[in-house]
Order: sequence, then structure tokens, then C-alpha cells
Amino acid sequence: MRKRLLILLMLSIFYTSNTPGLRVTEPATWISLPALKEDVSLFSILEPGSRFYNPVELELDLEFLARKLVHLISFGLLAFLFYCNLRDRRGRYMLAGLLTAIFAFTDEVHQAFILNRDGRLTDVILDTVSGVVVMLILYRIKQMKRDD
Repeated sequence: MRKRLLILLMLSIFYTSNTPGLRVTEPATWISLPALKEDVSLFSILEPGSRFYNPVELELDLEFLARKLVHLISFGLLAFLFYCNLRDRRGRYMLAGLLTAIFAFTDEVHQAFILNRDGRLTDVILDTVSGVVVMLILYRIKQMKRDD
């Protein structure tokens, strides 16, 4: 069941990243066929000076806040599910965090190929921090249980 939940979450993140013009606050935009930007390559996305490295513009409107909240929840849950699917051994927390960071990076690069979407390094950082915070909370909970 844990593997299925992990795969389902990864697929849902991929699907939403693949949806042009997605607006979290407008359910009518949630279902759309993917459309790629023209003349975009992996090199053009990752080359120094590209939009990928520009910070996300802060817009304190409902859409921006909802989008970032979805990032925090989705990638925090993703880190937790990675953790649950890894063997109980040393480095499990770090590996779950690393897998979350890798998935966040590939997800943002993927978004950069989609029409009306942008991939941003700042979102990779936000997603990774979300996963790391969940791992720290989980680690602390387990420590407290051991101390009892």
C-alpha cells in the first residue's frame, strides 16, 4: 500500500506539472491536455541566466498562496512516503530528503517545458525544505518515543 501511495502522489505531481495554465483556485483549469513550449531544450532551461534561476515573484494573492501551500503539503508528504518505503537503516531520513530534492528538481525542469508554466529553482528549494522539515519532525517524534 505504501508503494502505491508514493507512486500515486508522484503521478499526481507529474500530472499537475504537465497541465498548462493550471490555477489552483480555479478547478476548471485542473484538467487540460499537455502542451509543450516551442524551442525549449534542457540546455536552454538550465543555462546560466535562464528564467529557471530567477526568484519566484512574490504575489500575496490567493492563487500564489494556494500554489505554495500545495507545494509544501505535496513535497512534505512525498518525503514522508519516501521515508516509509525505505528500509529502516542508518541514513534513511537523509535519503528520503535527497529523493525528495531530486524529484523536486526534475519536476521543476519538467514544468519549464510546459506552455504557460515555469520551472524555478526557488520552488525546488521550497519543496526540498518542506521535505527536510517533515524528516526533522519525524526524527524528533521517534527520538521522543525512544526516550519514553
